[in-house]
Amino acid sequence: MDDLPKSLRAIFLAAVLAAGGLLGGCAGPSTRVLPQESKEVVVSEEGLPVLEESNPFYLQEELEILAGSPRAGGSEEEQEAVRYIRQLLEDYGYDTSLQHVAGRQGGEGADVLNASGINVVAVREASEPEADIVIVSACHDTLPWSPGASESASGVAALLETARLLSRMPTDTELRFVSFSGYPAGQTGSRYYVESLSEKERHRVIGAIHLGGLGCSVNSGILLESEDGKPTMLGDALRDASQELLQESWFYEQREGTHSRFVRGRLPAVTVSQQREAYEAGSRFDRPELVDIERLAQVVNVVSRAISDIMSPDTPSMLAKAHHYNDLRDNAYIQPVRQPIAFGETPQETESRLGIRGFLAAENTDGEENALQSWEYPVKWLGVDQVLLTTYYYQNGRLDTVVVDGDGAGVDMADMRERLISVYGEPVEEAEGPSGIAYSWQDAVSRTAIFMTPENDGYELELREYPTERMLLDSYEIIPATGQNPQMGLGRREMEEAPAQDPRANVLLTLVRQLLPMGDGQRLRRIDFYTDGLGETKTALEILQPEENEEAEEQRELEFIWGLDLEDALTADGRWRNETDTIRQILLLYGQMLEQTEEYRTDFETIFSDTNPVQQVELGVKPGDYKEPLPDLKESFVWFVLTDRPGEAGGSWGARIQFFYRYEELIAYRTQIRNNLKIDP
Repeated sequence: MDDLPKSLRAIFLAAVLAAGGLLGGCAGPSTRVLPQESKEVVVSEEGLPVLEESNPFYLQEELEILAGSPRAGGSEEEQEAVRYIRQLLEDYGYDTSLQHVAGRQGGEGADVLNASGINVVAVREASEPEADIVIVSACHDTLPWSPGASESASGVAALLETARLLSRMPTDTELRFVSFSGYPAGQTGSRYYVESLSEKERHRVIGAIHLGGLGCSVNSGILLESEDGKPTMLGDALRDASQELLQESWFYEQREGTHSRFVRGRLPAVTVSQQREAYEAGSRFDRPELVDIERLAQVVNVVSRAISDIMSPDTPSMLAKAHHYNDLRDNAYIQPVRQPIAFGETPQETESRLGIRGFLAAENTDGEENALQSWEYPVKWLGVDQVLLTTYYYQNGRLDTVVVDGDGAGVDMADMRERLISVYGEPVEEAEGPSGIAYSWQDAVSRTAIFMTPENDGYELELREYPTERMLLDSYEIIPATGQNPQMGLGRREMEEAPAQDPRANVLLTLVRQLLPMGDGQRLRRIDFYTDGLGETKTALEILQPEENEEAEEQRELEFIWGLDLEDALTADGRWRNETDTIRQILLLYGQMLEQTEEYRTDFETIFSDTNPVQQVELGVKPGDYKEPLPDLKESFVWFVLTDRPGEAGGSWGARIQFFYRYEELIAYRTQIRNNLKIDP
């Protein structure tokens, strides 16, 4: 049996266990399909327990079982995963329980994601009832079409292996391992768990570590994500352990994530995640072979070392340090600078987005019988350390205006004005009023208009939606191919009279050069950098119609201009917002060019004319429809370039990807791009 391939060995052993009645009646994954371990604890010469290193074999088997199929919240596949996770944690000696999470997230009909699911909670209590508590969490459910190996069976596998390694170590700290459901549907599982904790439990929690997407197949860098990008006690413990074990320094970054649910529940938290997601993350191609198991094992070793030092009976309670370090009394939402406000959302959507409960301050109707509501939330704005009471005003159930009470928190008008200038520049308008000068700003990036009005007893800071149109920021011509330059390149900057070049342009230009098509056959004339604000369009394709020429023997071909939103690609300080997604979006532009080319379009439509009409999709990030739509030509092309083994897709998806292999020029482009991006051929 040892000569069998690993996946076959797992299937064989599972079948044997099931036949012997050892699965306890559970269908699907429910117990370890691995050789029995010795229960003997390894000790050092001094008689102290030794923390083992993680076992890559265990991680691989867990990953293959968990990512065998999609695990949408509330599905039978999720229930099988829950049984498997629970059984392993019980095998390691933890007391387990289940939390049933119910709800729905999203719009109407097919676009609604099922937020129902099951949390798995495992506890190893300490001898003292008032002991410190450390929480380790991950999310086990997926989008309905994705096996979710990188996102985020990798995190669950890391959680299970960390639980195994720490199960034999002595502790004066209560350990909790929690696998959440409902991540794609607004993180309902993590929110439900945090809200279920009593005040006594919250006081005892010294921190939470969430294990996010850890496939590490594109870039092996590891991030420590926190609510404000600042250190946490457990984050620093992880960073110290990474330096000791790996000679690496994991760095902090401000990001939204599951850790935010803990923080807004007054529990300090940090997420461990990969610096860059895999190209296939969250798609139907997110399979176990994407995950770098050796790198995942290193992450587990770091997490286990950090926690083992904290839980050791030789270390004192961390409670006082954690309370001081993380300011547990602060449960405000931190509004990222220049992040768009979701004007038009409902009160329920605001509450879900902020992750904290609001207070309904008033309800009324205006003279036109419009329903009015105001809800109050604690929010931090513009780098102010203290919480600013913020009122969200809704008209007919949709967010219309946000008012920030900076004056009430002791931030005077002069201070707030300087903060606004540092973010948005000088005011676009100043107007003298009865109580002083009023200022206003218009920010195209966040699509927000800001009004600062002095009053007799302070000032009012009001934010409203500011609709923006596409603004051209920079433009570059394309150099046609020559014998010395077989690949197109970016040439002269065409906006010579424009302001000085944005330093971020060179960062994006470097990436664009890697993705330009070979030769001049695709008729790409120019590349524009533009912005229409964060979160609107990320790219745009402009089609230049050929001029009519009755004397021409052949009809001139279409020419194209690529447009890339600079703000959606890069932050103000030049960091990628999501480099992987930017690459996919640029490849999608190439696919759109193919879609406008008669030869490719006609062949594609002819071959796949008998299939159902394709719904509009965007690179695997689709609405919550359990019947996944088939990809159109442009999306099929993206996966043709990025998918490592396209033939394994099978069925209609596989046929659409294989379609492009009939064109030698597209095969050459695929090879070129994969080489440039350092993707294995």
